[in-house]
Amino acid sequence: MRAFFILIPHYVVPYHFQMFSKFSILLFILCLSANTFAQVNYNELEEKLNKAREENNYKDLAATYLAIGNYQEEYSKNHEKAFESFTRAMQYFKLVQDSNAYHLTKLKVANHFRLTEQRQQALENYNEIIHYFKRTNQEKNLAKAYLDVSILHGNNNDLEPQGLYLDSIQSFSFIKSDTLFNVLFNFEKIRYFRSVSDLNEARRLCQETFELSEYLESDLYKGKALFYLGTLVTNSKPKESLVHFQDAYSFVEKRPLEPIKLDLLKELSEAHLKNKEFEEAYLYSKKYSELNDSILNKERAEAINNLTVKYETREKNREIELLERQTELVKDVNDQQRRALYVLGGGMLLLAITTYFIVQFFRQRIKATRIINAQRDKIDKQKIKDLENDVKINSMQSVIEGQELERERIAKDLHDSLGGLLSAIKLQFEKVRSDSNIDGEDFNNAQGLLDTAVDEVRSISRNLQPGSLNDMGLVAAINDLVNRYRGEAYPEIDFQHYNIPRDMDNMFATSLYRIIQELLNNAIKYAKANEIIIQINKEDDEIIISLEDDGIGFNTKSFEKGMGLENVQSRVSYLKGDLQIDSQENIGTSYLIHVKMADAKQQGIK
Repeated sequence: MRAFFILIPHYVVPYHFQMFSKFSILLFILCLSANTFAQVNYNELEEKLNKAREENNYKDLAATYLAIGNYQEEYSKNHEKAFESFTRAMQYFKLVQDSNAYHLTKLKVANHFRLTEQRQQALENYNEIIHYFKRTNQEKNLAKAYLDVSILHGNNNDLEPQGLYLDSIQSFSFIKSDTLFNVLFNFEKIRYFRSVSDLNEARRLCQETFELSEYLESDLYKGKALFYLGTLVTNSKPKESLVHFQDAYSFVEKRPLEPIKLDLLKELSEAHLKNKEFEEAYLYSKKYSELNDSILNKERAEAINNLTVKYETREKNREIELLERQTELVKDVNDQQRRALYVLGGGMLLLAITTYFIVQFFRQRIKATRIINAQRDKIDKQKIKDLENDVKINSMQSVIEGQELERERIAKDLHDSLGGLLSAIKLQFEKVRSDSNIDGEDFNNAQGLLDTAVDEVRSISRNLQPGSLNDMGLVAAINDLVNRYRGEAYPEIDFQHYNIPRDMDNMFATSLYRIIQELLNNAIKYAKANEIIIQINKEDDEIIISLEDDGIGFNTKSFEKGMGLENVQSRVSYLKGDLQIDSQENIGTSYLIHVKMADAKQQGIK
């Protein structure tokens, strides 16, 4: 039933903006909102942005950045870029002292923090927004902010504050006349009453929401209302829940690659299984796998396409650089030859005057020839060295990128194929136990081994490809890595970070993550430390990584690097960075790594 709690955040935000854009004070912002976005060409937005920059028109810059953020959020689905655009819009709204537009945009930023599970940052922004809307008596915008905060608390299962915010929303008089907001409000109340086990009230709200969705002519909302209604009776009335799930699926079946379809197909398969309709359960399970594969294949195709574009661009840039070098070399040679001819001509003219000038001329010519030859040799050696470095970098880059792609493929195959298969085996195992009334130590041991296998597959998949790295950025991924080593069996780990951007390129962030992962594994396995400190900071255009432990240490002069440190050194070299190791026996070890982001960009890593 986990899907019941995660559906709300994916669908509430776009429709929130549709409803509240109707009440915005600025007509210009209204025209650029989600309701009219489909009519706006992204290239026109870019032109408006460039024009506003040239004219230093902060008001137009703010409105255009807001429009671009809405476009990126609604159509491009690039939430990271949208977050960056909203942040810039806030800065310009602040400059032009438009407090209302500033706080409406800040609400979008707070929703981004909520969706990326940055709870503290989201709460801080929501508190400031709520205070402003209260002070300016904006009832409808205040209700929207209350609903978003309620969703945040509901996602964290904080039922008491969630209920208080829902009660506050209920007191607003405009709700009954606003059908769209009423539907969104009901979805959140259904979550709450289901959490507090008030199923009767939740069921009533599902039916009411379905009727409102018919008025809105929204198949998606009707499907969601029936889906929630089915989850309320899935344990007590499996046949009734099956009917609700089937009706819900009929409303969303034609929507391509819709995430709610995955949850419905899963629930339909489980519902048929509970009713011992094994053939139907198998059919819906098969549809679930096919839809899941389609979504994964789409993501893989996009990833491969992005990688291909980056590779082709990098190759073209290298060809251009090579041609420029060759052109400069030819120009230098021609200039040198021209100067030599001038000297030779002048010498011949002076030949009849004096032998002295003839001797001096030949001396100068010999000297110039030696300089030219020395320069040519130097240029040839530098070209050879550059070519060797390019070959090494290309080879290293291909290996690292190939490793990461293969890690990602294996992780997804383990999670989606083997993980799904083990889960299906576990369900079949439970069914055999239920049907045959088998019980005993051997059976329980076998079941325990199956559970261990499922956990092991998940752990291996997460180690191969941390999902939080793509979803929430480098800092969140390292936090997730550190949290795996919490407990009495592991040393105390302190992770500190400052000014790390969220929009780093995936391959660059992955390389930094792998470096920290390898150093942390070495410290835990071999150092026998009681405390480990990890720091990652950004200073100007440089990323600085520091890892220290109070373990047994080693002699850096006589120590031979193992596979782990060799991998770290390879990745640091790949990033054109610098690795320093300082260790003393029985005192501890510290690693210090400097990587310039400018070098990473030249390398094609952003």
